[in-house]
Amino acid sequence: MKKICLILIVALVSFSQTHLHAQKAKKTPFNHAFTNPVDKSDLPRVLIIGDSISIGYTPRVRGLLDGKANVHRPTTNCRWSAFGDKEIEKWLGKSKWDVIHFNFGLWDWYGWAQKVKSTPESYAASLDSIIGKIKKKSKAKLVFAMTTPPCIGPEGKVKFVVSEERAKSFNDAARAVMKKHGVQINDLYQVMAKERAKYQRGENNVHYTDEGRDLLAAQVAKIINQNLTNK
Repeated sequence: MKKICLILIVALVSFSQTHLHAQKAKKTPFNHAFTNPVDKSDLPRVLIIGDSISIGYTPRVRGLLDGKANVHRPTTNCRWSAFGDKEIEKWLGKSKWDVIHFNFGLWDWYGWAQKVKSTPESYAASLDSIIGKIKKKSKAKLVFAMTTPPCIGPEGKVKFVVSEERAKSFNDAARAVMKKHGVQINDLYQVMAKERAKYQRGENNVHYTDEGRDLLAAQVAKIINQNLTNK
């Protein structure tokens, strides 16, 4: 009898732990960027497009805008601008969007996975084309998120430093395109410019700690909310 009770206790503990782990691992829009919400029909729809930095802040933005907007994103890393130009119509789909918050930049600077490396000129051309394609399919308010700063040291994959001059040349190109199209800029570069040593995960890493992601999410949610309330 004691053995049976012991077996039952062990089984119950095991079941409880398994259930707890399953609950913790459950993916929701608020802990997993690629788990898009089930829309609430009375709320506006927001699309976030961007690289892994945006993947990091998307669930937090959903939390900050909970009850105010349905916040979606493509279920992928949106990478560099020429890739975005190729994929943008698929990401937009046939859905109606009220605000589209989009960004490209880090991949263009570092050249990750690109056979043809980006230049400020090609970056500008891709952004120009992306905006044109969005405007053909959507009447959404557009916000361009200026890309976050490079890491301080040689980046872990490509092993070189993106200089402030290189970053500025790309950012100036983006500013000119946004001015041409009347697109609002959310300057995430400046949000992190003086804080990267504090919030980046390392001198060779462009990604951010949880505290850094919180800071970015707060800025993104603020700008999106302004566009929702100023409709």
